[in-house]
Amino acid sequence: MSKRPLFRPTLLAAACLLLMPALSAGYGLLEGLQLARANDAQYQAALAEREAGEANGPMGRAQLLPTLNASFSRSKVTGSDTAPGFTGAISTSPLNYMSQDAAIQLRQPLFNLQRWALYQQGLARVDYSQALFARKDNELVLRYLSAYLGVLLSQQNLALSEAKLHALQAARTQAQKLFDQGDGTVTDIHDAEARMAMADAEVIEARNMQLIAQRTLQVSTGQSASELAEPEADIGRYLALEGQLADWRDKALALSPDILAAQQNVRIAEQEVKRARAGNYPTLELVASKDRSSASSVSTINQRISQNVIGVELNLPLFNGGYNNAQIAQSTAQYRQALAELDNARAQVELEVSRQFYGVRNGAGKVASLQKAVFSSAETVKASKLGLAAGVKTLTDILNSEEQLYQAKRDLLLAQYNQLVSWIALRADCGALGLADLVLLDRHFSVLPGRR
Repeated sequence: MSKRPLFRPTLLAAACLLLMPALSAGYGLLEGLQLARANDAQYQAALAEREAGEANGPMGRAQLLPTLNASFSRSKVTGSDTAPGFTGAISTSPLNYMSQDAAIQLRQPLFNLQRWALYQQGLARVDYSQALFARKDNELVLRYLSAYLGVLLSQQNLALSEAKLHALQAARTQAQKLFDQGDGTVTDIHDAEARMAMADAEVIEARNMQLIAQRTLQVSTGQSASELAEPEADIGRYLALEGQLADWRDKALALSPDILAAQQNVRIAEQEVKRARAGNYPTLELVASKDRSSASSVSTINQRISQNVIGVELNLPLFNGGYNNAQIAQSTAQYRQALAELDNARAQVELEVSRQFYGVRNGAGKVASLQKAVFSSAETVKASKLGLAAGVKTLTDILNSEEQLYQAKRDLLLAQYNQLVSWIALRADCGALGLADLVLLDRHFSVLPGRR
């Protein structure tokens, strides 16, 4: 069995439990993750799948151990026995007696390549189930984190949409005021009203998205939350990347749960080929048995027979209709399939690691650029309002600058959250996601009232 250390989600869950205070109406990152581990249906299915997979170990080992069977029978015999006597005359005697037999037999494989292949296959299936569970545990973390950040993003998007609507309402009031004073146009009023209607639709859509995001998180954690801890504005500076892309690729190729699972699948397929080929080889078993029987008849009374047998049994397959050859061809093709799937897993992991690596590294630059865009857009709004008062800007200029400001704020929020998800996904893809990473994130999420 492979001794490669896999991600230990059960230890992580226990550590999260120690760190988790009594739950309130809101929760932070680690508290919510612990809830997800206890309530997420997909995760519970993964736990059961791992438990079932680990049973392949003792099942495979049983192929090499002796089997012991016992049998007992008791029957009543009735009828008649017709036979010639000493004088040649035919005589008939009634039969009415009890017969019973008790036996115990032990069989121990001495040479059986099929059973050895099944044993090795069982070990590979255990490692496969552990690697598969590590992948699904990472998927839980990513699914939960995406749902958690999705709620925060929907809340902030709703706040931005409402702020935009309020700003447009103020602009509509100002347009009407300017028109009444003879300094504005009816076009400005209609423009403001059209933008208000669009903004109102955005608010409705934002509320719908918030409800969906909250429900998505509740499905995972099993508990609704009135408030969630939010990441600090500068959390991105704590998401540093050590090393270059090649270093992360090498780590992923060695530790990625996807690749580990594919490697174990190759082992399973390889042993299946050996098991199929072993069908053409003889088997040798040690057989030991003990038998006790008793019976009565017209010629014997209370006859008792005791037998002790020990020996070896050799079975030599000669012909079974070509089944073995077909099985060998099938398992060989499945082995080639497993090798191709391993190559694909490596390629996909390398691609995903590259995507997440650049998502973190370039995400930092994107966040910095959008922060500047938000600042510049806010200054543009101020300047446009001053320009309107000076008569060098129109109301449309103000509306356009405010539209640009709110769009920049939305883009900034999305970029910050995408960088955070990429940081977690990169570690998950490399098999390096651990408690320390989640504690680091939780430490830089805003503290909820009552958490400390």
